[in-house]
Amino acid sequence: MAEKSTDTRRALLNAAREGFAEKGYYGTSMDFILKKTGLSKGTIYWYFPGKWELYKAVLSEESDRILSLIIPPDMETLEGSGMDFLISRGDRLIENLADDTLCRLLFIHLSLEAMRGNEEMVDFAASLRERLAREIQPLFQSIFPGEILQRQGFSHGEMVDMFITILHGIILNLELSLSRKKASKIWHFLIQSFLGKLGHEENQG
Repeated sequence: MAEKSTDTRRALLNAAREGFAEKGYYGTSMDFILKKTGLSKGTIYWYFPGKWELYKAVLSEESDRILSLIIPPDMETLEGSGMDFLISRGDRLIENLADDTLCRLLFIHLSLEAMRGNEEMVDFAASLRERLAREIQPLFQSIFPGEILQRQGFSHGEMVDMFITILHGIILNLELSLSRKKASKIWHFLIQSFLGKLGHEENQG
């Protein structure tokens, strides 16, 4: 019974993911999800009180998946140099996002609705960003020496903001104006340049 319940919820999330990605939140009706899954309205509302809750569940799951690409769930300590780690994580993220058009579309639609001033979308987008920042900040604190970072005029929070902004830019442009090869090249350059500069500062100090 529990397995059937899990399968039903997954079917709902998969159908909603496709709809919200291709049609946006307002273009996706519950009838679309009904037709995709073959489930009854009562079944859908048993799992999700409404379309908004279903939308938040889909986007939260996407955010969790992106976070797991940055910080593997089984990672206990940082292995290797911070530069190697960030480069490899960035490459993996770029490859996954380049192959997943629906994921990119979901965040593009969310960004568009937030830019249009929809308060619910603004708040939801902010909550996803804040959670991502909160989860990855300890990683950045372990990679970037605080005192050297301060000499460059940055805090760890600002570094996290910069990372998320770059990630957002990649999502918006990947496989459009930015090929995965070019995105990877830019990512390597940014990480090598910045960490190389920090390493030079550390040696000078």
